[in-house]
Amino acid sequence: MRFVVLHHTGWPGHGDHFDLMLQAEAGDSDAAPVLKTFATITPEFPDGKSHADVRQRDEQALGPDAQTNLLRLIDDHRRAYLEYEGEVSGGRGRVSRVDCGALAWLQPPEADALLLRFELQGARLKGGYRLRHMGGGIFSFERLKRV
Repeated sequence: MRFVVLHHTGWPGHGDHFDLMLQAEAGDSDAAPVLKTFATITPEFPDGKSHADVRQRDEQALGPDAQTNLLRLIDDHRRAYLEYEGEVSGGRGRVSRVDCGALAWLQPPEADALLLRFELQGARLKGGYRLRHMGGGIFSFERLKRV
Protein backbone atom coordinates (compact mmCIF):
# COMPACT_ATOMS: atom_id res chain seq x y z
CA MET A 1 0.00 0.00 0.00
CA ARG A 2 1.08 3.57 -0.64
CA PHE A 3 0.24 7.14 0.34
CA VAL A 4 0.63 10.58 -1.21
CA VAL A 5 0.29 14.17 -0.03
CA LEU A 6 -0.71 16.56 -2.81
CA HIS A 7 -0.61 20.36 -2.62
CA HIS A 8 -3.85 21.51 -4.23
CA THR A 9 -3.73 25.12 -5.48
CA GLY A 10 -5.64 27.45 -7.77
CA TRP A 11 -9.13 26.00 -7.33
CA PRO A 12 -11.51 28.97 -7.69
CA GLY A 13 -13.63 29.43 -4.56
CA HIS A 14 -11.45 27.07 -2.49
CA GLY A 15 -8.36 27.92 -0.50
CA ASP A 16 -5.04 26.24 -1.18
CA HIS A 17 -4.75 23.07 0.87
CA PHE A 18 -3.08 19.67 1.08
CA ASP A 19 -4.74 16.32 0.36
CA LEU A 20 -3.57 13.27 2.30
CA MET A 21 -4.44 10.13 0.33
CA LEU A 22 -4.14 6.68 1.90
CA GLN A 23 -4.45 3.54 -0.21
CA ALA A 24 -7.13 1.38 1.44
CA GLU A 25 -6.92 -1.50 -1.05
CA ALA A 26 -4.95 -2.49 -4.15
CA GLY A 27 -7.69 -1.77 -6.70
CA ASP A 28 -7.90 -3.37 -10.12
CA SER A 29 -6.99 -0.27 -12.15
CA ASP A 30 -5.82 3.32 -11.82
CA ALA A 31 -9.49 4.34 -12.04
CA ALA A 32 -10.38 2.41 -8.86
CA PRO A 33 -11.44 4.80 -6.04
CA VAL A 34 -9.23 3.23 -3.39
CA LEU A 35 -7.58 6.30 -1.86
CA LYS A 36 -9.13 7.45 1.43
CA THR A 37 -8.71 11.20 1.08
CA PHE A 38 -8.51 13.94 3.68
CA ALA A 39 -8.10 17.67 2.93
CA THR A 40 -6.43 20.10 5.30
CA ILE A 41 -8.54 22.89 6.73
CA THR A 42 -5.62 25.32 6.71
CA PRO A 43 -3.01 25.85 3.97
CA GLU A 44 -0.20 24.35 6.12
CA PHE A 45 1.37 20.94 5.50
CA PRO A 46 -0.08 18.38 7.96
CA ASP A 47 2.80 17.04 10.06
CA GLY A 48 0.88 15.30 12.83
CA LYS A 49 3.00 17.08 15.45
CA SER A 50 1.23 20.31 16.41
CA HIS A 51 -2.18 18.91 17.27
CA ALA A 52 -4.07 20.51 20.15
CA ASP A 53 -7.12 18.79 21.64
CA VAL A 54 -10.03 20.78 20.23
CA ARG A 55 -12.99 18.47 20.74
CA GLN A 56 -14.65 20.71 23.35
CA ARG A 57 -13.58 24.10 22.00
CA ASP A 58 -15.60 26.34 19.74
CA GLU A 59 -14.23 27.49 16.39
CA GLN A 60 -13.35 30.98 17.66
CA ALA A 61 -11.00 29.52 20.26
CA LEU A 62 -8.98 27.65 17.65
CA GLY A 63 -5.76 29.29 16.60
CA PRO A 64 -3.91 28.35 13.40
CA ASP A 65 -1.60 25.91 15.23
CA ALA A 66 -4.55 23.95 16.61
CA GLN A 67 -6.13 23.68 13.17
CA THR A 68 -3.00 22.65 11.24
CA ASN A 69 -3.64 18.95 11.73
CA LEU A 70 -7.41 18.97 11.39
CA LEU A 71 -8.41 17.27 8.15
CA ARG A 72 -11.78 16.98 6.45
CA LEU A 73 -12.80 13.62 5.01
CA ILE A 74 -13.65 14.01 1.33
CA ASP A 75 -14.63 11.55 -1.40
CA ASP A 76 -12.33 8.61 -2.14
CA HIS A 77 -9.98 9.34 -5.04
CA ARG A 78 -8.70 7.21 -7.90
CA ARG A 79 -5.50 5.21 -7.53
CA ALA A 80 -4.01 7.29 -10.39
CA TYR A 81 -3.48 10.18 -7.94
CA LEU A 82 -0.60 8.24 -6.37
CA GLU A 83 1.43 9.33 -9.41
CA TYR A 84 -0.48 12.30 -10.80
CA GLU A 85 0.70 15.93 -10.83
CA GLY A 86 -0.79 18.70 -12.92
CA GLU A 87 -4.09 20.31 -13.84
CA VAL A 88 -7.23 18.85 -12.27
CA SER A 89 -10.19 18.37 -14.62
CA GLY A 90 -13.14 20.74 -14.51
CA GLY A 91 -11.04 23.82 -13.75
CA ARG A 92 -10.35 22.64 -10.19
CA GLY A 93 -6.79 23.98 -10.02
CA ARG A 94 -3.67 21.86 -10.00
CA VAL A 95 -1.93 19.40 -7.71
CA SER A 96 1.73 18.78 -7.01
CA ARG A 97 3.19 15.90 -5.00
CA VAL A 98 4.96 17.00 -1.81
CA ASP A 99 5.38 13.61 -0.14
CA CYS A 100 4.75 9.97 -0.95
CA GLY A 101 5.87 6.53 0.07
CA ALA A 102 4.91 3.24 1.65
CA LEU A 103 1.85 2.83 3.86
CA ALA A 104 1.30 0.00 6.35
CA TRP A 105 -2.07 -0.22 8.08
CA LEU A 106 -1.82 -0.98 11.82
CA GLN A 107 -5.47 -2.02 11.73
CA PRO A 108 -7.47 -2.69 8.56
CA PRO A 109 -9.33 0.42 7.36
CA GLU A 110 -13.11 0.20 7.43
CA ALA A 111 -15.46 2.33 5.34
CA ASP A 112 -17.03 3.95 8.41
CA ALA A 113 -13.94 3.96 10.65
CA LEU A 114 -13.73 6.64 13.33
CA LEU A 115 -10.10 5.81 14.05
CA LEU A 116 -7.46 4.91 11.46
CA ARG A 117 -3.95 3.84 12.52
CA PHE A 118 -1.07 3.43 10.08
CA GLU A 119 2.66 3.85 9.44
CA LEU A 120 4.03 6.08 6.70
CA GLN A 121 7.49 5.93 5.15
CA GLY A 122 7.84 9.06 3.07
CA ALA A 123 10.39 11.83 2.77
CA ARG A 124 8.51 14.13 5.20
CA LEU A 125 6.06 11.85 6.99
CA LYS A 126 7.77 8.94 8.73
CA GLY A 127 6.48 6.80 11.56
CA GLY A 128 3.15 5.91 13.11
CA TYR A 129 0.09 8.13 12.76
CA ARG A 130 -3.60 8.07 13.45
CA LEU A 131 -6.64 9.87 12.13
CA ARG A 132 -9.18 10.29 14.93
CA HIS A 133 -12.75 11.38 14.15
CA MET A 134 -13.67 14.61 15.91
CA GLY A 135 -17.24 14.87 14.55
CA GLY A 136 -18.81 16.36 11.47
CA GLY A 137 -16.40 14.70 9.03
CA ILE A 138 -13.36 16.31 10.71
CA PHE A 139 -10.41 14.15 11.74
CA SER A 140 -7.39 14.93 13.90
CA PHE A 141 -4.11 13.84 12.27
CA GLU A 142 -1.75 12.79 15.08
CA ARG A 143 1.72 11.31 15.21
CA LEU A 144 1.89 8.25 17.46
CA LYS A 145 4.53 8.31 20.16
CA ARG A 146 5.01 4.58 19.66
CA VAL A 147 3.52 2.10 17.26
